[in-house]
Amino acid sequence: MERNKLSLSRAAEAIGMTRRMMAYYKNGSRPIPKTVWLACIGYEVLERHAA
Repeated sequence: MERNKLSLSRAAEAIGMTRRMMAYYKNGSRPIPKTVWLACIGYEVLERHAA
């Protein structure tokens, strides 16, 4: 989120998750599932190619 300058809401929207779940992952109260991790990587790749 920080590297891509995304708010919690914008990050959740970008990968199709709720803001609440993103908050759980960010504060470490829930482990980040592999599918979410891969979605974040995919987002970064797509943003890099769009620039």
